[in-house]
Amino acid sequence: MSDRSAPLLALFSDFGVGGPYVGQVMAAWASAAPAIPRIELFSGAPAFDVEAGAHLLFAYSRTLSEGSVVEAVVDPGVGGPRAAVVVRADGLWFCGPDNGLFGVIVGRAQSCAAWRVEWRPEVLSQTFHGRDLFAPVAAHIAVHGSPPQPSAATDPQRLIGEIADPAVRVILVDGFGNLVTGIPASAVEHRDRIGIAGERVGFAPRFGECVPGSAFWYENANGLIEVAVNRGSAAEHFGACVGTPVCIVT
Repeated sequence: MSDRSAPLLALFSDFGVGGPYVGQVMAAWASAAPAIPRIELFSGAPAFDVEAGAHLLFAYSRTLSEGSVVEAVVDPGVGGPRAAVVVRADGLWFCGPDNGLFGVIVGRAQSCAAWRVEWRPEVLSQTFHGRDLFAPVAAHIAVHGSPPQPSAATDPQRLIGEIADPAVRVILVDGFGNLVTGIPASAVEHRDRIGIAGERVGFAPRFGECVPGSAFWYENANGLIEVAVNRGSAAEHFGACVGTPVCIVT
């Protein structure tokens, strides 16, 4: 643990781009840790889909500066018995619900520690722990370099839960209709094909290598296999959505 403040506070969530939720978390951070830069890392995670969130959280947090604090919230059980946890993995801090959201982070970490957070604020809503609980916990870590007290060390491996790794399905449909899967590109050879919706698509390194309208898979900028249609929508082409299964055809 360190007394130095964090370089960054980052929010990962399924809150969506509309509504007041991201702004309220940012306001809580501004009050509790005004000197720490803060960003919305990604708030378009598929709603209620903890497994998809776990893979996207790992992919999108890899380029953050060491010591940064990520508040991660995909929390369909908010207000229920699930615990609040803090994870320190490979130089980054994470805080959020103990529901499997940190499963991929923990499973792939070279070094990892975890704490169950028993601290609670004086006012805690039943439905917005992202603002009332996890935001002040993240701010405390960013300022002090440690979880708030009372917190107790716990086995990080138990946080993996039932999260599949890899997740052989679509975990995100982006604004272009590209299909992000939960498969690391490092697990696949370029000669392999990706099976989806009864079709098999081959590899191309970039969009410009394919004629318009053709489907292919590639390694996206975050290290995941992504299925796309050059100048078109893969979601429309395959009739695919979050949850659509894929397979590796060797």
